Amino acid sequence: MIEITRTRDVPGTPEEVAAAVADLERWPEWFALHKGWAGPVPTDAAVGVQFKHKVRVLGVPGDVAWKVARLDPPQRFVLEGKGPSRSKMGVDFRVSPREGGSTVAFTATIGGLAIKPIEGRLKGWIEARADRTLDGLERTLAAR
Repeated sequence: MIEITRTRDVPGTPEEVAAAVADLERWPEWFALHKGWAGPVPTDAAVGVQFKHKVRVLGVPGDVAWKVARLDPPQRFVLEGKGPSRSKMGVDFRVSPREGGSTVAFTATIGGLAIKPIEGRLKGWIEARADRTLDGLERTLAAR
């Protein structure tokens, strides 16, 4: 199992950050793993909501079926996913207040037997996507 955590100070109150993270329709603007929808575009994030989106991992396209596992605004937003070749994925956004804005901790996990042979290459790839995700979220929040 690969687990990557990145932390970033971003503009906006925790409520504004949580609203941006849980606005699934706007994910294409900032979520670096998102390459398109593979089904109906979700409108409301609520525990139990399921949706699919397209990803490209190390150049290989696939779909991830996500389920909102936890939603505790403005502190936490957790998704559990199932990807190609029985892989399991997760994203966990934790938001906390700080003077002048908020701090976001973003954790991405991926695991499964199909992942084992490429874990070394995959870890660096996920680290870069985690950084790009937070870059995009920061830009989205600054533009509001």
